[in-house]
Amino acid sequence: MKIKNRKNNLNLKDIIEKEIKENSIRQYFPNSFKPILEKVVKKKISDHKDFTDIPFVTIDGIDSKDFDDAVWAEDNKDSSRIMIAIADVSYFIEKNDPLDVEAKKRGNSFYFPDRVIPMFPEEISNNICSLVPNQERASIIVEIEIKHFKVTKFDIHRARIISSARLTYEEVDNIYKNNLRQDKNFKLITNLFRTYEKLKIMSKNRSKINFSSDEFQIIINAGNDFILKKKKRLESYKLIEEFMIIANETVAKYLKNNNLNSIYRNHEKPKLEKIKDLKKLLIKNNIYKNEKFNTQKDFVNILNRIKKYNSFINDFLLRTQSKANYNNKNSGHFGLGLDYYTHFTSPIRRYSDLNVHRDLINHFFQKKKNNYENNLTEHLTFQEKKSESIERKIMERACSLYLKNSKKRFFMGIIDGIESFGIFIKAIDLPFSCLARSRNQIVNKINYELGQKVSFRIRRNDIFSGKILADNVKIIN
Repeated sequence: MKIKNRKNNLNLKDIIEKEIKENSIRQYFPNSFKPILEKVVKKKISDHKDFTDIPFVTIDGIDSKDFDDAVWAEDNKDSSRIMIAIADVSYFIEKNDPLDVEAKKRGNSFYFPDRVIPMFPEEISNNICSLVPNQERASIIVEIEIKHFKVTKFDIHRARIISSARLTYEEVDNIYKNNLRQDKNFKLITNLFRTYEKLKIMSKNRSKINFSSDEFQIIINAGNDFILKKKKRLESYKLIEEFMIIANETVAKYLKNNNLNSIYRNHEKPKLEKIKDLKKLLIKNNIYKNEKFNTQKDFVNILNRIKKYNSFINDFLLRTQSKANYNNKNSGHFGLGLDYYTHFTSPIRRYSDLNVHRDLINHFFQKKKNNYENNLTEHLTFQEKKSESIERKIMERACSLYLKNSKKRFFMGIIDGIESFGIFIKAIDLPFSCLARSRNQIVNKINYELGQKVSFRIRRNDIFSGKILADNVKIIN
């Protein structure tokens, strides 16, 4: 799946630059920030508890440079003690100073296949606030005790830590699965996984919905060549996800119980119209058993009935879900099965999390009530949607670029939409979808159904829009 760029052709870098420009992404920081940054870098950590004896580790992707979170756990048979350390960005960035105002405008960092446009300058995001190994760093620690699959106690610390290792997801999976006892981090990793097993049971008990769908990433090789690679489903990734979820839930519960008008991460129940369409599909595929889908358990039951031959239903279940959003009033997270939820664990790359840090610190340590900023949640939700849209468009156009420069014209896919004007097909081996129009494919004369496996030919491919048209659609029995 290698792409070789041809002369006078649009390449991946052109695609990325176009998206940055069209979406008016703020790329640079003004020179006037230099004296402010110098002051921030020189700021000494004070009034933070000494937790430098705890061997925290960070677990991230191989290309990560901004380390928001570090984890530690000890596990006994019936109980676990967890510490989740999050970079204390609020200690260095004062509210309403120029760095803070700029970060708020950006809303979040923007990630591209070839670069990151950070929310803060790299001196902050990759250095002074990043939990890099073997360096003393300021953090907010959420300490949680679990007994018999329930949170029995929690505490918040403003602390100094030293990360003992920068680990990747692949390394952690390898150490644990291959029982590499000689590795210096083996004991901690074992404790993390044992604690993770408890967190999984807690998630299962509240009927957390776990969707599984293929995700692709663009890997750039020498020059501007790139490959489209399917992401591995590593267990260590799910481990970190569960640790972050319990930290976010714990903080959200504290904010709500103390009537703090902070920023919450809400996920509503699916809309009735989407539920009606989903029921029709499930009835057609003989896996519907009168579920009403007003609880998480109904979705979990359907997911448990899905087999390899009808795995396409997973995508339809995912599409039925509402979009998560930020709001100053908590209404819980349906998909996670939680009554309280916020974003707290990524203050280097999300302004929502930084805002939550300030609200938490002001109340927990100083007993001050926060002041809610009007329209902030709407702005942050908008910026997040912009980031997701850019990522989706780049992937669509990268696929178009691959198809244009490859000699392959015939593919296999799954029908995932049927309209009067044509059928939509999702490719199986690559992350693209295409449309076979009615005038090119006699849709009404063929009994097409959602989820059918088909072969198809690429008829037209527009790299500039990422839109692909198909024809010669044939059902594969």
